[in-house]
Amino acid sequence: MKKILILIAFSFMSLTGCGILEEANNSLTYVDEMTDYLNEADQFANDLPALIEKAATDSSNIPELKTRLMDMKDEINEVNELNPPKLAEDIHQKVEGYNQQAMEGINRALDEINKGEIQVSELQNLEIVNTFEQFQDIKGNLENLGQ
Repeated sequence: MKKILILIAFSFMSLTGCGILEEANNSLTYVDEMTDYLNEADQFANDLPALIEKAATDSSNIPELKTRLMDMKDEINEVNELNPPKLAEDIHQKVEGYNQQAMEGINRALDEINKGEIQVSELQNLEIVNTFEQFQDIKGNLENLGQ
């Protein structure tokens, strides 16, 4: 009987330890994926003004702008579907809020492009770049989680 109790206790401790390891592994995976996304969003924010300018001055650049906007929409959707670890739930919620703002701006930009109305001032006033710039604070918080 004593051996059975020891075996049950050992099994329970092993399962609990695995849960902790799994949570740690999920946290690291989440941090890596979110960091990649934040870097992509930063690059997108840096590239967007020039892409808008090029598309406004030469319509042959419109497909490139549309592609970048659509790709960013896909990235936003993928990130919103991530399951954050408990430690990062607040961070993820903030990211989803910013993503919603960015998605609205991207959709408006695509609507304007589809209408054939590419005006630099209109597209730059959509606040897409400013929304993505807010991610820098989140990136710092996320880096602290990964340590």
